[in-house]
Amino acid sequence: MRLANARLLVGSPSDSPLVDLDIVDGEIERVSPAGSTASAGQRHDLEGATVVPGLWDEHTHLGQWARHRTRPSVLDAESAEDVAASAGAAAGAHTGADPLVLVGMRDALWPAPPTRELLDAATGATPTLIVSSDVHCSWPNSAMLARLGLRLDGPLLREDAAFDALQAVEGMLDADTLDRHVVDALASAAARGVAGVVDLEFDDAVGAWLRPGRATPTRVEVGIYQKDLELAADRGLRTGDRIAGTAHVGRLKVITDGSLGTRTAWTTHPYDDGAGRAGVGVRNVDDADLDRLLARAGQLGLGAAVHAIGDAAVSAAIDAFERAARGGAGKGGRELPGARAMAGDRIEHAQLVAAADIPRMARLGLVASVQPEHALDDRELTASLWSDRAGDAFRIRSLLDAGVPVVLGSDAPVTPLDPWRAIATAVTRTRGDEQPWQPEEAISIEQAIAASARTRIAAGEPADLVVLADALPSADDVARDPNGSAERLRATAVTATLIAGELVHGSL
Repeated sequence: MRLANARLLVGSPSDSPLVDLDIVDGEIERVSPAGSTASAGQRHDLEGATVVPGLWDEHTHLGQWARHRTRPSVLDAESAEDVAASAGAAAGAHTGADPLVLVGMRDALWPAPPTRELLDAATGATPTLIVSSDVHCSWPNSAMLARLGLRLDGPLLREDAAFDALQAVEGMLDADTLDRHVVDALASAAARGVAGVVDLEFDDAVGAWLRPGRATPTRVEVGIYQKDLELAADRGLRTGDRIAGTAHVGRLKVITDGSLGTRTAWTTHPYDDGAGRAGVGVRNVDDADLDRLLARAGQLGLGAAVHAIGDAAVSAAIDAFERAARGGAGKGGRELPGARAMAGDRIEHAQLVAAADIPRMARLGLVASVQPEHALDDRELTASLWSDRAGDAFRIRSLLDAGVPVVLGSDAPVTPLDPWRAIATAVTRTRGDEQPWQPEEAISIEQAIAASARTRIAAGEPADLVVLADALPSADDVARDPNGSAERLRATAVTATLIAGELVHGSL
């Protein structure tokens, strides 16, 4: 097959030369100047349309995102009373035995904290759970606590308790229905140019991807959590191994701290913990356990992805990777089983990174897996909670300039599974009519596309390709009108998405 008269993202999008792309057996066989070689197979004239590599979302919780798309959102609610009113309306319309779940709570921005009495009065006997936008806390009513068999002193479940509760709720729902939702969500993602995703679902995601109901052309890399580490050993799985269809084993995921929105990110300096006290957040995994987990993952041939949002968590993660790379004696004289050097080890989120830690990440070859939309979602929280260190928050360009590989994602369901949102924010640092936030951390469109793709448009590469309906903004467009360019990038229309040379969305 030939995609003729394509325009690649080189220099000014409107001035780049036209090329022909020949695709054979799922790979790009040749990239040649338009009309300079004989066509290989059926010819499709793109008439100058821009073609970019297939896009990846490098951090999703796919099952949650699939459910999230079907659930009421309270993201725009401005108070606990607003959310309770929405929950009450949803409870009035709710049928069946399944619990009611609403999503998008942002209690850190409310003028007063939630109470269980408020939610009980609105929802009555309907088991109801309001999940925060960052998924690190949730607000249950009494009926939900009874359904889960839990006792709770305050109004909110936080961190592990919140994860466990949400997992228990998901376990009450039909797996076949979930699989259909997942396949539908990935089909919608393909319409945005998505060729692959990293699925970091909290449950046994590997087991879920063994189910036949998840057959999809989308490439999927599936994470493993520490609770399932020995199950991975029993299965004999290593990073890169095929699970089923297009799904392959990813990395061990370790959550070492909380989040900014829940005020549990682990930092070196105190900030308001949401209860009128100054705290430094929550550390979920100590040095000894982190060393043990990285060593065990290395023994099993698994890469590692360490969730670290606060600067103290990022430093501790880098320290652990340094110890693992050395092998021998760990912190406090602990004996480590041997040097570990897994290509592509990651720090997930890396939202608050001290300047001194950036070159350390580069030396170790650690990948920063960042979600640009969080910067704009949390700019108010950063100003109110981390104002003294805002310059260290949500870096992208600083990481790239120092030689740290950066990959972009959404953290869906925290933000929608749509790579153009991440690209737009990474390039412009703004949306709507807001002033660009910390524009010195903006990167180019070419860099943002590269950080959102795993392939290049070159001979021998997989034919994961996206044909765009319109030209992308130029560097001059972005400099002159960042807000307009952000809007254009977010609205990018995809004419066709190909995975391994097969059309999975649109038409040619």
